[in-house]
Amino acid sequence: SESMNALGLNPLKLQCGYIGRVTRIKRPDRFLDIVSEIKSRGFEIDFFIAGDGELLDYCKERIDREKLPVKILGWQPNIEKILAVSDLIILTSDNEGTPLSLIQAGMAGLPVVTTNVGSVPEVVLDGVTGVIAELNVQEIANALEKLVNNEALRSHLGSAARGFALANFGVERLVHDHEALYK
Repeated sequence: SESMNALGLNPLKLQCGYIGRVTRIKRPDRFLDIVSEIKSRGFEIDFFIAGDGELLDYCKERIDREKLPVKILGWQPNIEKILAVSDLIILTSDNEGTPLSLIQAGMAGLPVVTTNVGSVPEVVLDGVTGVIAELNVQEIANALEKLVNNEALRSHLGSAARGFALANFGVERLVHDHEALYK
């Protein structure tokens, strides 16, 4: 698709996105550890970082040095456009309030692999709309590998994620909650 080309992403490879600030609490270093592990296992998937923050230079330098399959997209004003070119979303944070990027991923029908932090379990149902992994590079890489190798599972989790996000965080819910206030 032209938007993939415009972003410099390879349409023939699965795209796994890190969307959010590139800051210490979000653990982009753990994200790159996972990419490195995936690369060493030799399976086909590309990654990208859509976001900006004080660790972006560290990321660029490490991606170059280790020749990691990660494209830096920088801060993107249009998150829908980024989600449209993604196959999977990953969150590697040490801490999260309400992970908006995971709600947006769900709305876009994308499965996620995420660490078990903050209110993530309220947004992602483990094994149903995505995979919640412990803060462990091997385990997160295993979860990704399972999804990369199983298109049916990705599609199944993605559509469940969409249904769950719309039911719990969608426009319908806002309208419904609003009506409930008046009744």
